[in-house]
Amino acid sequence: MNMIESAKAQVRQLTVAAYEKAAAAGLLPAGITAEPAVEIPKDTANGDYTTTFCLAAAKAMKMNPRQVAQTLIDHMTLTDSYFTSVEIAGPGFMNFRLGGKWFADTVSGIETAGEKYGENDTLAGRKYMVEFVSANPTGPMHMGNARGGVLGDTLANVLRRDGWDTWKEFYVNDAGNQIHKFAVSIDARYRQLIQGEENVPFPEEGYHGDDIKALAQAVYAAHGDSWLQLPEEERLDKLSEYGLSVNIPNMKADLKRYGIEYDQWFFESTLHQSGYVAETVALLGEKGYTYEKDGALWLNTTALLKQKFLAEGNRVKVTVRFRGREMAHTDIGKGLLLKFAEQCGEVATLDKDPKLDGRHMSIFLSPKVAKEAKKS
Repeated sequence: MNMIESAKAQVRQLTVAAYEKAAAAGLLPAGITAEPAVEIPKDTANGDYTTTFCLAAAKAMKMNPRQVAQTLIDHMTLTDSYFTSVEIAGPGFMNFRLGGKWFADTVSGIETAGEKYGENDTLAGRKYMVEFVSANPTGPMHMGNARGGVLGDTLANVLRRDGWDTWKEFYVNDAGNQIHKFAVSIDARYRQLIQGEENVPFPEEGYHGDDIKALAQAVYAAHGDSWLQLPEEERLDKLSEYGLSVNIPNMKADLKRYGIEYDQWFFESTLHQSGYVAETVALLGEKGYTYEKDGALWLNTTALLKQKFLAEGNRVKVTVRFRGREMAHTDIGKGLLLKFAEQCGEVATLDKDPKLDGRHMSIFLSPKVAKEAKKS
C-alpha cells in the first residue's frame, strides 16, 4: 500500500464527506462537483497535506473561500482517520496534520511487505534505458564518476522495482578527438623513453597524468623500440588500442567493486564502423543543414530551424542555459538569442524579449506563415 497516496485519498474523502454534510444542512450550496486537489506543502509548517478545494469551489458557491473552509472544518470528523488536526491557512487552504495512526500503519505495512516494500507494477511493460557514468576511457575515473555511478544505478534499480523493463548502458567514447589526443599523449611518452624527454616535446593539450606514462612504459617493456619503426598513423592506432584495452577493463573492475554492472557497454566506434554516422552527415549535407568553417563541418541549426519547424508553421522556443559564474554575464546570452532571432527574421517574428527564469533565458519565435494566414 502506498501510504502517501492513501493519505491523499483520505483528505479527499474527508473533504467530500464534510461538504455533503454541510450541504445537507443547508449551509453550503449543493451540487458542487469540484474534485479536491491534494498536495504536500513545501513547508511542513503548513501541515503534512493541503487541499485547495475551498478556493476552487468558492467561485461556484459565490462565497468567501475561508468561510467555505470554516464550514467544512465544522462538519469534518477526524476520528479514526490518519489526521489529528485540520486548520485554515491563507486565502482558504485547508492544512491537515498526520497523527499516530498513519505512522503506525506505515510501519506495519513495511513489516508486512518485508523486502518487497516499495514495489509496485504501475510502470510494468514500459522500457527505460539509463545511461550513466560514461566516463572517457582515456584515464582513471574520478569521484564525480563514482557519484554518478551510484545515482544512475540506484535510479535504474528503483525503476526496475516499479516494473520497468530497465536497460543499463555505459556509452564508451572510444572515437573522435579525445582518442587521438590519448594516442598522441602515449606516443610522446613512449618516444621520450627511447629518445629522451629533452628531445621529444610533450603536446600542450595532451593528457599529463602518470597513467599515460605507465601505459607508455608497458608498451616499451613489451615491444622495446620496435613500434618506433612503424608509420605514425599505424603506431597511434596501436597505442590507442592498447591504452583502451587496459583502461576499459580497469573501469569495469572499479565499477564492479561497488556493485555496478551494465547490460551493455556501447562503443561509439561501432557507430562509425556501421556507416550510420557518415550516412547521416551526408544526408544533412544534401539537405543544406551543414556548412564548413575553421576547417570543420558544422550543423546549421539556423537553417534547420527555418526550414523544418518555422516554415511548417510551428512556434519554437529557444533557450540558453547559464552555468556557474556565467550567471554574471546574462547579457551575452541575451545577445545570442536576439542575434539568433534576427537570423530567423525572414520566416519568424520574436514574440517577446528574452526572459530569464532561474538559470535559463528563453525566447519564442512564431512563424510568419501562421500569422499571415490568420490575417487573411
